[in-house]
Amino acid sequence: MKAAGFVVHPGRPAAIGAARGLEDWLQQRGDEARVLNGDDAADEARAVAFARGLDLVVSVGGDGTFLRAALVASRSGVPVLGVKVGRMGFLTEVEPDQATALLERMLDGSARIEERLAVVAEGSSFEPQWALNEVIVEKSARHRLIRLALFVDHAYVTTFSADGVISATPTGSTAYSFSAGGPIVSPSVPCIVVTPIAAHMVFDRSLVLASDQRVRLEVIGEEPGLLSVDGRASLELPVGSTVRIGRARTPARLVRRDDAPAFHDLVRDKFDLPGTVGGAV
Repeated sequence: MKAAGFVVHPGRPAAIGAARGLEDWLQQRGDEARVLNGDDAADEARAVAFARGLDLVVSVGGDGTFLRAALVASRSGVPVLGVKVGRMGFLTEVEPDQATALLERMLDGSARIEERLAVVAEGSSFEPQWALNEVIVEKSARHRLIRLALFVDHAYVTTFSADGVISATPTGSTAYSFSAGGPIVSPSVPCIVVTPIAAHMVFDRSLVLASDQRVRLEVIGEEPGLLSVDGRASLELPVGSTVRIGRARTPARLVRRDDAPAFHDLVRDKFDLPGTVGGAV
């Protein structure tokens, strides 16, 4: 008997209905099905208890729900399948009516698995935080800037006066990092992208670092900051705090369809780019 854990978007009736249908299918096979409200996935105690003994995790919702499911799956390194309910995303590619076929392949070990680089944020005032998309250190007051000293592998680089700084994975390069002016990076490129948010200085560009390099951000000046990881609840960072960001030991393991669209196809569809050479914008 195999055990599958479902992380479900609590505010979408379609997601709840799709999850129930998949649960019933699993139980008819004689397998175990557990359900976790997506909002509870960031609760360390609940997530650890929920993940114990799972063979796979299934996200039912959008990309936000998928990020929470990936966090749960990272506890034990099991694969995660994203069932899409809602708007098109970069992470959830399977329609509910396709899910049972992929679930069956996951259970018999024949599914296609793609590993994605993840990062971990560490500091003296908080527990290590795993992220598939990004780690954000940002200002705590809307009308103020934050000053962040950036170090890479112990070497000082610069001090940003900005709304914040994003440290993104290739997977996260299409999210907030992109909105802040960062580059889109293929998930197959192992790197960490450091992008300032609305920097009030001449140098306001991204830095693309090797995945084995370590980022350190120090909160200096007079304004405290906030730490946000993959959209989870923000943690306070007093002045003098240090956040260290590096490659996580446990990558995300994504279940992909055999006919999954290529990354550049997703980019073209997501950003409504012309579908033909010379096509109208």
